Amino acid sequence: MELTQVNAEHVLSPGSRGYRWLICGLLFLVTVNNYMDRQLLSIVAPAITSEFHLSASDLALIVDCFIASYGVGQLFSGRFLDWVGPRLGFTFSVSIWSLASICTSLARSVMGFGFFRFLLGASESANFPGGVKVISQLFPAQERTLAVGFFSSGVSIGALITPPVAAYLIVHHGWRVAFVLVGLPGLLWLVAWLILFKPSSIASDATDPKLLSPEKTRRWTFLLRHRLVWGLILGRFIEEPAGWFLFSWLPLYLKTFPSLSLINIGLLLTIPFLLLDLGFLVGGWVASFMIKRGASIDRVRRVTMFASAICMLSMIAAVLSHTPQGFIFWISFATFGHGSWSSNIMAMPGDILPHTSVGTLYGLAACCGSFGSLLFMPVVGKLIDSQHSFTTPFVIAALLPMVGLIFTFATSGTIQRLPSLAMSEA
Repeated sequence: MELTQVNAEHVLSPGSRGYRWLICGLLFLVTVNNYMDRQLLSIVAPAITSEFHLSASDLALIVDCFIASYGVGQLFSGRFLDWVGPRLGFTFSVSIWSLASICTSLARSVMGFGFFRFLLGASESANFPGGVKVISQLFPAQERTLAVGFFSSGVSIGALITPPVAAYLIVHHGWRVAFVLVGLPGLLWLVAWLILFKPSSIASDATDPKLLSPEKTRRWTFLLRHRLVWGLILGRFIEEPAGWFLFSWLPLYLKTFPSLSLINIGLLLTIPFLLLDLGFLVGGWVASFMIKRGASIDRVRRVTMFASAICMLSMIAAVLSHTPQGFIFWISFATFGHGSWSSNIMAMPGDILPHTSVGTLYGLAACCGSFGSLLFMPVVGKLIDSQHSFTTPFVIAALLPMVGLIFTFATSGTIQRLPSLAMSEA
Protein backbone atom coordinates (compact mmCIF):
# COMPACT_ATOMS: atom_id res chain seq x y z
CA MET A 1 0.00 0.00 0.00
CA GLU A 2 2.83 2.39 0.94
CA LEU A 3 4.75 1.41 -2.23
CA THR A 4 1.72 2.25 -4.38
CA GLN A 5 1.38 5.62 -2.67
CA VAL A 6 5.09 6.38 -3.21
CA ASN A 7 4.85 5.42 -6.89
CA ALA A 8 1.78 7.63 -7.35
CA GLU A 9 3.57 10.54 -5.69
CA HIS A 10 6.60 10.00 -7.92
CA VAL A 11 4.50 9.83 -11.11
CA LEU A 12 2.74 13.12 -10.26
CA SER A 13 5.76 14.90 -8.76
CA PRO A 14 6.70 18.24 -10.39
CA GLY A 15 8.93 17.63 -13.38
CA SER A 16 7.58 14.14 -14.07
CA ARG A 17 5.78 13.18 -17.28
CA GLY A 18 2.57 12.42 -15.37
CA TYR A 19 2.65 15.81 -13.67
CA ARG A 20 3.02 17.83 -16.86
CA TRP A 21 0.16 15.95 -18.53
CA LEU A 22 -1.95 16.54 -15.43
CA ILE A 23 -1.35 20.27 -15.83
CA CYS A 24 -2.10 19.97 -19.55
CA GLY A 25 -5.41 18.37 -18.55
CA LEU A 26 -6.18 21.39 -16.38
CA LEU A 27 -5.43 23.68 -19.34
CA PHE A 28 -7.82 21.60 -21.47
CA LEU A 29 -10.61 21.96 -18.89
CA VAL A 30 -10.20 25.73 -18.55
CA THR A 31 -10.23 26.05 -22.34
CA VAL A 32 -13.57 24.20 -22.44
CA ASN A 33 -14.88 26.62 -19.82
CA ASN A 34 -13.44 29.57 -21.76
CA TYR A 35 -15.38 28.64 -24.89
CA MET A 36 -18.59 27.86 -23.03
CA ASP A 37 -18.58 31.33 -21.46
CA ARG A 38 -17.79 32.83 -24.87
CA GLN A 39 -20.42 30.94 -26.87
CA LEU A 40 -23.27 31.25 -24.37
CA LEU A 41 -24.39 34.65 -25.69
CA SER A 42 -25.22 33.23 -29.13
CA ILE A 43 -27.56 30.68 -27.51
CA VAL A 44 -29.11 33.25 -25.16
CA ALA A 45 -29.53 35.89 -27.92
CA PRO A 46 -33.14 35.03 -28.89
CA ALA A 47 -34.26 35.37 -25.27
CA ILE A 48 -32.55 38.67 -24.51
CA THR A 49 -33.43 40.30 -27.86
CA SER A 50 -37.08 39.51 -27.19
CA GLU A 51 -37.06 40.59 -23.55
CA PHE A 52 -35.18 43.85 -24.04
CA HIS A 53 -36.34 44.58 -27.61
CA LEU A 54 -32.79 44.60 -29.00
CA SER A 55 -32.23 45.04 -32.72
CA ALA A 56 -29.72 43.07 -34.78
CA SER A 57 -27.44 46.13 -34.70
CA ASP A 58 -27.65 46.18 -30.91
CA LEU A 59 -26.68 42.53 -30.77
CA ALA A 60 -23.82 43.10 -33.25
CA LEU A 61 -22.50 45.91 -31.04
CA ILE A 62 -22.50 43.58 -28.03
CA VAL A 63 -20.61 40.93 -30.01
CA ASP A 64 -18.13 43.53 -31.27
CA CYS A 65 -17.33 44.50 -27.68
CA PHE A 66 -16.05 40.97 -27.11
CA ILE A 67 -14.08 40.70 -30.36
CA ALA A 68 -12.37 44.07 -29.95
CA SER A 69 -11.30 43.51 -26.34
CA TYR A 70 -10.27 39.91 -27.06
CA GLY A 71 -8.04 40.91 -29.97
CA VAL A 72 -6.36 43.81 -28.19
CA GLY A 73 -6.23 41.81 -24.96
CA GLN A 74 -4.11 39.10 -26.58
CA LEU A 75 -1.48 41.71 -27.36
CA PHE A 76 -1.13 42.75 -23.71
CA SER A 77 -2.02 39.49 -21.96
CA GLY A 78 1.16 37.85 -23.25
CA ARG A 79 3.29 40.59 -21.71
CA PHE A 80 1.22 40.41 -18.53
CA LEU A 81 1.79 36.64 -18.26
CA ASP A 82 5.51 37.00 -18.90
CA TRP A 83 5.60 39.58 -16.11
CA VAL A 84 3.55 37.88 -13.37
CA GLY A 85 3.95 34.25 -14.46
CA PRO A 86 1.22 31.75 -15.41
CA ARG A 87 0.17 30.84 -11.86
CA LEU A 88 -0.89 34.35 -10.88
CA GLY A 89 -1.82 35.26 -14.46
CA PHE A 90 -4.34 32.43 -14.82
CA THR A 91 -5.69 33.08 -11.32
CA PHE A 92 -6.42 36.71 -12.17
CA SER A 93 -7.77 36.08 -15.69
CA VAL A 94 -10.02 33.12 -14.90
CA SER A 95 -11.43 34.97 -11.86
CA ILE A 96 -12.32 37.98 -14.01
CA TRP A 97 -13.87 36.04 -16.89
CA SER A 98 -15.89 33.81 -14.56
CA LEU A 99 -17.23 36.81 -12.66
CA ALA A 100 -17.91 38.65 -15.94
CA SER A 101 -19.98 35.70 -17.17
CA ILE A 102 -21.89 35.44 -13.88
CA CYS A 103 -22.53 39.20 -13.72
CA THR A 104 -23.90 39.22 -17.27
CA SER A 105 -27.07 37.86 -15.64
CA LEU A 106 -27.50 41.35 -14.14
CA ALA A 107 -27.37 43.19 -17.49
CA ARG A 108 -30.50 45.03 -18.64
CA SER A 109 -29.31 47.09 -21.61
CA VAL A 110 -26.96 47.14 -24.58
CA MET A 111 -24.44 49.06 -22.47
CA GLY A 112 -24.68 46.49 -19.68
CA PHE A 113 -24.28 43.47 -21.93
CA GLY A 114 -21.51 45.21 -23.87
CA PHE A 115 -19.60 46.09 -20.70
CA PHE A 116 -19.60 42.53 -19.34
CA ARG A 117 -18.75 41.07 -22.77
CA PHE A 118 -15.87 43.53 -23.02
CA LEU A 119 -14.54 42.29 -19.65
CA LEU A 120 -15.05 38.70 -20.77
CA GLY A 121 -13.09 39.20 -23.98
CA ALA A 122 -10.22 41.05 -22.33
CA SER A 123 -9.79 38.43 -19.59
CA GLU A 124 -10.33 35.38 -21.82
CA SER A 125 -7.57 36.63 -24.11
CA ALA A 126 -5.03 35.33 -21.59
CA ASN A 127 -6.07 31.70 -21.96
CA PHE A 128 -4.05 30.70 -25.02
CA PRO A 129 -0.94 32.83 -24.35
CA GLY A 130 -0.94 31.40 -20.83
CA GLY A 131 -1.49 27.82 -21.95
CA VAL A 132 1.26 27.97 -24.57
CA LYS A 133 3.60 29.55 -22.00
CA VAL A 134 2.93 26.78 -19.45
CA ILE A 135 3.48 24.07 -22.06
CA SER A 136 6.71 25.62 -23.31
CA GLN A 137 7.85 25.74 -19.68
CA LEU A 138 6.92 22.19 -18.68
CA PHE A 139 7.21 20.10 -21.84
CA PRO A 140 10.30 19.05 -23.83
CA ALA A 141 10.32 19.96 -27.54
CA GLN A 142 9.26 16.52 -28.77
CA GLU A 143 6.04 16.61 -26.70
CA ARG A 144 5.24 20.31 -26.96
CA THR A 145 3.09 20.31 -30.11
CA LEU A 146 1.02 17.34 -28.94
CA ALA A 147 0.40 19.09 -25.64
CA VAL A 148 -0.67 22.29 -27.40
CA GLY A 149 -3.00 20.27 -29.63
CA PHE A 150 -4.55 18.53 -26.62
CA PHE A 151 -5.27 21.63 -24.56
CA SER A 152 -6.44 23.53 -27.66
CA SER A 153 -8.97 20.78 -28.41
CA GLY A 154 -10.96 22.23 -25.52
CA VAL A 155 -12.12 24.80 -28.08
CA SER A 156 -14.14 22.29 -30.07
CA ILE A 157 -15.33 20.40 -26.98
CA GLY A 158 -16.64 23.67 -25.56
CA ALA A 159 -18.29 24.47 -28.88
CA LEU A 160 -19.89 21.02 -28.93
CA ILE A 161 -21.40 20.94 -25.44
CA THR A 162 -22.50 24.57 -25.05
CA PRO A 163 -25.62 24.48 -27.27
CA PRO A 164 -27.37 21.53 -25.56
CA VAL A 165 -26.29 22.54 -22.05
CA ALA A 166 -27.26 26.18 -22.55
CA ALA A 167 -30.56 25.30 -24.19
CA TYR A 168 -31.51 23.03 -21.28
CA LEU A 169 -30.63 25.69 -18.69
CA ILE A 170 -32.49 28.46 -20.55
CA VAL A 171 -35.65 26.37 -21.02
CA HIS A 172 -35.77 25.08 -17.45
CA HIS A 173 -34.23 27.89 -15.40
CA GLY A 174 -33.98 31.02 -17.56
CA TRP A 175 -31.11 32.82 -19.30
CA ARG A 176 -29.89 34.56 -16.13
CA VAL A 177 -29.33 31.25 -14.34
CA ALA A 178 -27.58 29.95 -17.46
CA PHE A 179 -24.97 32.72 -17.23
CA VAL A 180 -24.42 32.00 -13.53
CA LEU A 181 -24.10 28.21 -13.85
CA VAL A 182 -21.83 28.37 -16.89
CA GLY A 183 -19.58 30.90 -15.14
CA LEU A 184 -19.21 29.02 -11.84
CA PRO A 185 -16.99 26.11 -13.06
CA GLY A 186 -14.17 28.56 -13.76
CA LEU A 187 -14.03 29.54 -10.09
CA LEU A 188 -13.97 25.84 -9.09
CA TRP A 189 -11.13 25.23 -11.58
CA LEU A 190 -9.04 27.85 -9.79
CA VAL A 191 -8.96 25.71 -6.65
CA ALA A 192 -7.35 22.81 -8.52
CA TRP A 193 -4.99 25.17 -10.36
CA LEU A 194 -3.66 26.80 -7.20
CA ILE A 195 -3.17 23.43 -5.51
CA LEU A 196 -1.55 21.54 -8.38
CA PHE A 197 0.46 23.97 -10.49
CA LYS A 198 4.09 24.38 -9.38
CA PRO A 199 5.86 27.00 -11.52
CA SER A 200 9.30 25.77 -10.48
CA SER A 201 9.07 22.70 -12.78
CA ILE A 202 10.82 23.54 -16.06
CA ALA A 203 11.70 21.14 -18.89
CA SER A 204 15.42 20.64 -19.44
CA ASP A 205 15.35 22.18 -22.92
CA ALA A 206 12.90 24.98 -22.10
CA THR A 207 15.57 27.43 -21.15
CA ASP A 208 18.97 28.21 -22.62
CA PRO A 209 21.65 29.94 -20.56
CA LYS A 210 22.93 31.57 -23.73
CA LEU A 211 19.65 33.36 -24.29
CA LEU A 212 19.02 36.91 -23.29
CA SER A 213 17.43 37.84 -19.97
CA PRO A 214 13.61 37.81 -19.79
CA GLU A 215 13.45 41.56 -19.27
CA LYS A 216 15.02 42.20 -22.67
CA THR A 217 13.26 39.52 -24.67
CA ARG A 218 9.86 40.79 -23.54
CA ARG A 219 10.14 43.97 -25.56
CA TRP A 220 8.05 44.09 -28.72
CA THR A 221 10.72 46.20 -30.40
CA PHE A 222 13.18 43.36 -29.92
CA LEU A 223 10.78 40.75 -31.26
CA LEU A 224 9.85 42.76 -34.35
CA ARG A 225 13.48 42.93 -35.46
CA HIS A 226 13.45 39.25 -36.39
CA ARG A 227 12.05 37.72 -39.56
CA LEU A 228 11.03 34.58 -37.66
CA VAL A 229 8.59 36.68 -35.65
CA TRP A 230 7.22 38.39 -38.78
CA GLY A 231 6.68 35.00 -40.42
CA LEU A 232 4.61 33.83 -37.46
CA ILE A 233 2.63 37.08 -37.38
CA LEU A 234 1.83 36.94 -41.11
CA GLY A 235 0.77 33.29 -40.85
CA ARG A 236 -1.81 34.08 -38.19
CA PHE A 237 -2.92 37.35 -39.80
CA ILE A 238 -3.69 35.58 -43.12
CA GLU A 239 -4.98 32.15 -42.02
CA GLU A 240 -6.94 33.00 -38.89
CA PRO A 241 -9.77 34.76 -40.78
CA ALA A 242 -10.53 31.40 -42.40
CA GLY A 243 -11.05 29.87 -38.96
CA TRP A 244 -13.31 32.71 -37.80
CA PHE A 245 -15.24 32.34 -41.06
CA LEU A 246 -15.89 28.67 -40.33
CA PHE A 247 -17.02 29.35 -36.76
CA SER A 248 -19.21 32.33 -37.67
CA TRP A 249 -20.95 31.47 -40.94
CA LEU A 250 -21.56 27.71 -41.07
CA PRO A 251 -24.98 27.85 -39.33
CA LEU A 252 -26.18 30.66 -41.61
CA TYR A 253 -25.03 28.82 -44.71
CA LEU A 254 -26.79 25.61 -43.68
CA LYS A 255 -30.01 27.61 -43.37
CA THR A 256 -29.91 27.98 -47.17
CA PHE A 257 -30.87 24.30 -47.42
CA PRO A 258 -34.69 24.39 -47.08
CA SER A 259 -34.86 20.76 -45.96
CA LEU A 260 -32.95 21.43 -42.73
CA SER A 261 -34.60 22.38 -39.45
CA LEU A 262 -32.72 24.19 -36.70
CA ILE A 263 -32.38 20.93 -34.77
CA ASN A 264 -30.92 19.19 -37.82
CA ILE A 265 -28.45 22.02 -38.34
CA GLY A 266 -27.29 21.71 -34.74
CA LEU A 267 -26.83 17.95 -35.09
CA LEU A 268 -24.98 18.24 -38.39
CA LEU A 269 -22.59 20.83 -37.00
CA THR A 270 -21.35 18.39 -34.37
CA ILE A 271 -19.49 16.54 -37.16
CA PRO A 272 -17.16 19.36 -38.30
CA PHE A 273 -16.57 20.36 -34.67
CA LEU A 274 -15.54 16.79 -33.87
CA LEU A 275 -13.17 16.84 -36.84
CA LEU A 276 -11.79 20.15 -35.61
CA ASP A 277 -11.00 18.46 -32.30
CA LEU A 278 -9.40 15.52 -34.10
CA GLY A 279 -7.34 17.94 -36.18
CA PHE A 280 -5.90 19.56 -33.06
CA LEU A 281 -4.86 16.16 -31.72
CA VAL A 282 -3.60 14.62 -34.97
CA GLY A 283 -1.67 17.75 -35.96
CA GLY A 284 0.06 17.73 -32.59
CA TRP A 285 0.69 13.98 -32.63
CA VAL A 286 2.20 13.97 -36.13
CA ALA A 287 4.52 16.84 -35.26
CA SER A 288 5.64 15.12 -32.05
CA PHE A 289 6.16 11.83 -33.89
CA MET A 290 8.32 13.51 -36.56
CA ILE A 291 10.44 15.28 -33.94
CA LYS A 292 11.02 12.02 -32.06
CA ARG A 293 12.12 10.44 -35.35
CA GLY A 294 14.77 13.12 -35.75
CA ALA A 295 13.07 15.65 -38.05
CA SER A 296 13.99 19.29 -37.56
CA ILE A 297 11.44 21.74 -36.19
CA ASP A 298 11.53 23.59 -39.52
CA ARG A 299 10.67 20.47 -41.53
CA VAL A 300 7.95 19.45 -39.08
CA ARG A 301 6.18 22.80 -39.30
CA ARG A 302 6.43 22.96 -43.09
CA VAL A 303 5.07 19.44 -43.63
CA THR A 304 2.21 19.58 -41.12
CA MET A 305 1.08 23.10 -42.05
CA PHE A 306 1.21 22.34 -45.79
CA ALA A 307 -0.95 19.25 -45.26
CA SER A 308 -3.34 21.34 -43.14
CA ALA A 309 -3.63 24.01 -45.85
CA ILE A 310 -4.40 21.31 -48.44
CA CYS A 311 -7.23 20.02 -46.24
CA MET A 312 -8.72 23.52 -45.98
CA LEU A 313 -9.01 23.78 -49.76
CA SER A 314 -11.95 21.40 -49.36
CA MET A 315 -14.09 24.46 -48.53
CA ILE A 316 -14.36 24.97 -52.28
CA ALA A 317 -15.77 21.49 -52.79
CA ALA A 318 -18.09 22.04 -49.83
CA VAL A 319 -19.72 25.21 -51.18
CA LEU A 320 -20.16 23.54 -54.59
CA SER A 321 -22.01 20.60 -53.03
CA HIS A 322 -25.77 20.50 -53.64
CA THR A 323 -26.71 18.52 -50.54
CA PRO A 324 -26.20 19.26 -46.85
CA GLN A 325 -24.60 15.84 -46.42
CA GLY A 326 -22.04 16.60 -49.12
CA PHE A 327 -21.35 20.01 -47.63
CA ILE A 328 -20.74 18.57 -44.16
CA PHE A 329 -18.47 15.86 -45.62
CA TRP A 330 -16.16 18.37 -47.31
CA ILE A 331 -16.30 21.10 -44.68
CA SER A 332 -15.21 18.57 -42.06
CA PHE A 333 -11.91 18.18 -43.92
CA ALA A 334 -11.52 21.96 -43.66
CA THR A 335 -12.19 22.09 -39.92
CA PHE A 336 -9.77 19.17 -39.45
CA GLY A 337 -7.14 21.13 -41.37
CA HIS A 338 -7.74 24.26 -39.30
CA GLY A 339 -7.30 22.29 -36.07
CA SER A 340 -4.06 20.74 -37.31
CA TRP A 341 -2.75 24.12 -38.53
CA SER A 342 -3.63 25.77 -35.21
CA SER A 343 -1.87 23.19 -33.03
CA ASN A 344 1.34 23.74 -35.01
CA ILE A 345 1.35 27.52 -35.42
CA MET A 346 0.37 27.95 -31.76
CA ALA A 347 3.45 25.91 -30.77
CA MET A 348 5.81 28.03 -32.89
CA PRO A 349 6.47 30.72 -30.22
CA GLY A 350 8.02 27.93 -28.12
CA ASP A 351 10.16 26.95 -31.12
CA ILE A 352 11.50 30.47 -31.47
CA LEU A 353 11.87 31.85 -27.93
CA PRO A 354 12.60 30.63 -24.39
CA HIS A 355 9.57 30.14 -22.14
CA THR A 356 10.16 33.51 -20.45
CA SER A 357 9.02 35.33 -23.60
CA VAL A 358 6.59 32.89 -25.21
CA GLY A 359 3.53 34.65 -23.80
CA THR A 360 4.54 37.98 -25.30
CA LEU A 361 5.15 36.57 -28.77
CA TYR A 362 1.99 34.46 -28.70
CA GLY A 363 -0.10 37.47 -27.67
CA LEU A 364 1.42 39.64 -30.41
CA ALA A 365 0.75 37.03 -33.11
CA ALA A 366 -2.76 36.25 -31.81
CA CYS A 367 -3.68 39.93 -31.80
CA CYS A 368 -2.64 40.17 -35.45
CA GLY A 369 -4.76 37.09 -36.21
CA SER A 370 -7.79 38.74 -34.61
CA PHE A 371 -7.13 41.96 -36.52
CA GLY A 372 -7.05 40.03 -39.80
CA SER A 373 -10.37 38.43 -38.86
CA LEU A 374 -11.93 41.79 -38.03
CA LEU A 375 -10.95 43.03 -41.50
CA PHE A 376 -12.28 39.92 -43.23
CA MET A 377 -15.71 39.65 -41.57
CA PRO A 378 -17.14 42.88 -43.09
CA VAL A 379 -15.87 41.76 -46.51
CA VAL A 380 -17.73 38.48 -46.12
CA GLY A 381 -20.95 40.28 -45.21
CA LYS A 382 -20.74 42.65 -48.17
CA LEU A 383 -20.01 39.81 -50.62
CA ILE A 384 -22.98 37.78 -49.40
CA ASP A 385 -25.31 40.80 -49.49
CA SER A 386 -24.21 41.93 -52.97
CA GLN A 387 -23.93 38.50 -54.63
CA HIS A 388 -26.67 36.71 -52.64
CA SER A 389 -24.28 33.78 -52.52
CA PHE A 390 -21.70 32.28 -50.16
CA THR A 391 -19.51 30.93 -52.97
CA THR A 392 -16.94 33.73 -53.18
CA PRO A 393 -16.35 33.97 -49.40
CA PHE A 394 -15.87 30.20 -49.19
CA VAL A 395 -13.35 30.24 -52.05
CA ILE A 396 -11.39 33.12 -50.50
CA ALA A 397 -11.38 31.42 -47.08
CA ALA A 398 -10.19 28.17 -48.67
CA LEU A 399 -7.20 29.90 -50.28
CA LEU A 400 -6.12 31.94 -47.26
CA PRO A 401 -4.25 29.08 -45.45
CA MET A 402 -2.12 28.32 -48.52
CA VAL A 403 -1.35 32.02 -48.96
CA GLY A 404 -0.54 32.22 -45.25
CA LEU A 405 1.78 29.22 -45.54
CA ILE A 406 3.71 30.83 -48.39
CA PHE A 407 4.10 34.14 -46.57
CA THR A 408 5.03 32.45 -43.28
CA PHE A 409 7.97 30.46 -44.60
CA ALA A 410 9.06 32.94 -47.25
CA THR A 411 9.34 35.56 -44.52
CA SER A 412 10.68 33.51 -41.63
CA GLY A 413 13.26 31.34 -43.38
CA THR A 414 14.29 28.37 -41.23
CA ILE A 415 12.20 27.84 -38.09
CA GLN A 416 14.63 27.68 -35.20
CA ARG A 417 15.39 29.17 -31.79
CA LEU A 418 16.54 32.78 -32.13
CA PRO A 419 20.34 32.73 -31.91
CA SER A 420 21.94 34.19 -28.81
CA LEU A 421 24.20 36.35 -30.95
CA ALA A 422 21.21 38.19 -32.42
CA MET A 423 19.77 38.67 -28.97
CA SER A 424 22.95 40.08 -27.58
CA GLU A 425 22.94 42.68 -30.33
CA ALA A 426 19.37 43.80 -29.56
